[in-house]
Amino acid sequence: MFKNKSLKFLITISQRGKYRLGTAALLIFFSSICSLGPYYITYLIIDNIINPPFIMAELLSLGGIAALFIIGQMIFSGIAMTQSHIAAYDILFDLRVALTQKLSRLPLGYYSSTSSGTIKKIMMGNIEDIEEFVAHNLVDLISVVFLPIIIFLWLASFSLSLAILSILPVLVGVGLQRFRMKLEAGNIQKFFKIKSDMNTTIIDFIRGMPVIKAFNLSVFSFKKYREEADRYSQYWIDMNKKAAAFFATYALLMDCGVLVLLPAGGYMYATGRIALSTFLMFLFIGIGLTRFMKQLTSFGSNLTQIFKGVDELRTVLEAAEIDNNGSITILKNYDLDFKHVSFGYGRNLVLDDVSFRLKQGTITALVGPSGAGKTTVARLIPRFWDVTRGEIILGGHKLKDIQGDVLMKHVSFVFQDIFMFNDTVIENIRMGDTSISEEKVIEIAQQAQADEFIQKLGNGYHTVIGTTGVHLSGGEQQRIAIARALAKNSPVIVLDEATSYADTENEDKIQKALNELLKDKTVIVIAHRLSTIQNVNQILYIEKGKIMEQGSHQQLINEGGRYKRMWDLHMDAVHWGIKQATESKNRRKEGIAC
Repeated sequence: MFKNKSLKFLITISQRGKYRLGTAALLIFFSSICSLGPYYITYLIIDNIINPPFIMAELLSLGGIAALFIIGQMIFSGIAMTQSHIAAYDILFDLRVALTQKLSRLPLGYYSSTSSGTIKKIMMGNIEDIEEFVAHNLVDLISVVFLPIIIFLWLASFSLSLAILSILPVLVGVGLQRFRMKLEAGNIQKFFKIKSDMNTTIIDFIRGMPVIKAFNLSVFSFKKYREEADRYSQYWIDMNKKAAAFFATYALLMDCGVLVLLPAGGYMYATGRIALSTFLMFLFIGIGLTRFMKQLTSFGSNLTQIFKGVDELRTVLEAAEIDNNGSITILKNYDLDFKHVSFGYGRNLVLDDVSFRLKQGTITALVGPSGAGKTTVARLIPRFWDVTRGEIILGGHKLKDIQGDVLMKHVSFVFQDIFMFNDTVIENIRMGDTSISEEKVIEIAQQAQADEFIQKLGNGYHTVIGTTGVHLSGGEQQRIAIARALAKNSPVIVLDEATSYADTENEDKIQKALNELLKDKTVIVIAHRLSTIQNVNQILYIEKGKIMEQGSHQQLINEGGRYKRMWDLHMDAVHWGIKQATESKNRRKEGIAC
């Protein structure tokens, strides 16, 4: 079924270049006819030689015509390839733009279920394959379909039996190939899956390179990459071993047309059923027929692979999006309500009947064990996903009724995993909002406690940071992220504990920056260090997707429940750390005294 949809998709995307592709297909058809010309001219020359009278002038003119056929083939083919490649690159551009725009509209949940290797393969490999198919195979379609039929009918007008014999090995080879493809259908699907998995591990391997180098590990220490590479390699070898006999037989059958024609044609010539010139014509033209039949078989094989790639591309382009076309553009306040919210990734329920309220100007902290659903709660607020059941209300309106741009304007989020664009510091802070002046950026950076370290960079606010630029520490990146949120100045802040990776000095600076950021805002904080949330307005203890406890720090301590146990463990860890630091300091003093 998907083949029909994929073929329809290929035809649809080819509409932009239909005139160029149509011109290219017609020129390729003429080029293919010209490619047969020299074979036919050779037949006429031999016929002229073996059937007197021998006329030199006629032979020379035939040679000139053969040369014209060759020149015509080159001209037609050259123009056709130029036209088809221009059209193919236009289509490649359109597909990449469409895919990029689609990826920007998909909910974050899509990326949690789709590996980066799969997306990379579709963005690069699949679209490149489509471009190559359009540029090289699609324009050949008229030639490889109609020319073999025309040649066969023409040869059959001389001898039907020889015409059938000339294509019989090819037909057997094609049948064998189709039989093998049916047998290997499951293995081919598995091969594509293994290839996608290996692409993902390659990306993970590159991302993990700093860790590998930091711990002086060899390439082979990255176990998952090695296993996936070995798995891909072994599966490829096994597939080729199984297919070797099929491929050898197929290749032999596709090229043995002349071997069949020689004895059969020789016998028919010897018995007087055909003339010598006809026998020679079958040998020459039969070679051309076999060539076109091989192209047709190759076209079918390529089409199978292209359909697989197109199907993967369509899966992304047709993936469900969140409807961001709500009618609400003005919010009367910034109170936030979760009303019986349930949410799951696929069939796995992560949040189960969660209800709470955040009043404007208050701070709410989410605590609980890892995997409890804290991050999911935070990411539902900017509507990275839609809830499965229940409603989230902001300013008296359901999130889905608020225009997407309006919602994103009113919500800022600062997460632990901070991405720095490969651009200047100033552009990393204002995030494309050119209405924010450089003076305002500096003022914001000062509020975020980032101005001091930025001024020390080589070019200050115009220093390039990111993957190929100056490297910033974790604490410095977190202050840049806070500066981004300050620049956006949204009334609702979602904060994944910004001090979790900071040292003591950076933690103090980040805390001061947060005090500036959180003034008069509706704030929800995912807390990792419980000592930073003692003074928040309310704490929600979440476990297994449910709110188990709710109240202020002191209320929850007095209740003596789950939060109290977590707090005690936290304080034990703090005291142990202080004890270890004190003992280490005393040992150093004793060493100096000695």
